[in-house]
Amino acid sequence: MKRWVWATVAAVVAVAGVVAWQTTTTEWMTVITAVHPDGTVEWVEGELRHTEENNSYIFKLPGRPHVSKLADDAVIRTALGCTTTASHGLDLAWNGLGAVECSREEFLAMESPPYAPRLTFDWSGEITEIAGRYHP
Repeated sequence: MKRWVWATVAAVVAVAGVVAWQTTTTEWMTVITAVHPDGTVEWVEGELRHTEENNSYIFKLPGRPHVSKLADDAVIRTALGCTTTASHGLDLAWNGLGAVECSREEFLAMESPPYAPRLTFDWSGEITEIAGRYHP
């Protein structure tokens, strides 16, 4: 194959990678401080620290709170589900985040938000994924 073909293919792959990389953003450790009925989520960055009770706890980091809308097609996962009468047990993905999928309505009706979730955002700043962690 000609060298210019390989160079063109490499350039296309590089550009596609940069576009995909810039279309989503992830906050790995957060604290959701409020969830509103319209799908607006207030959150702050968090930090996992060792504690005597339960071995660890998520602490809010200082700084301004963030406000983001929940995307219409957002995927929400927790370790035990979003309802208080969960019919299944603990379910975690390979990365330790919750694997039980919840509907938008179940999420908005939760009494307390998922523990220390990872939030993923699209290019416009809407939340496209919430993945909660298990904490006893």
